[in-house]
Amino acid sequence: MSPSIEDSSFLLIKSPIKKKKINKLFIFKHKLHGKLIKRLVKVDSSNLFWFMGENSHSIKKDQIGPINEDQIIGQIVLSISRSSFKLHL
Repeated sequence: MSPSIEDSSFLLIKSPIKKKKINKLFIFKHKLHGKLIKRLVKVDSSNLFWFMGENSHSIKKDQIGPINEDQIIGQIVLSISRSSFKLHL
């Protein structure tokens, strides 16, 4: 699977997000890796958020680990690159 967002894209994000939906793209702060853009795949019983990349070379879900709500910067709404623009609603 190839990434939904191309390198060097401009992003429009929505923040704050009251309801975080599974399978949506988010940007968040990771303690080790810095800012990451990943797809939300799970919210566990402790209200921790689990994210996953979109291709086989991406950081794995277990390497990212659980993310607290206060680490989430926003949801990706629009990406604009040289070749296209995409709505991520």
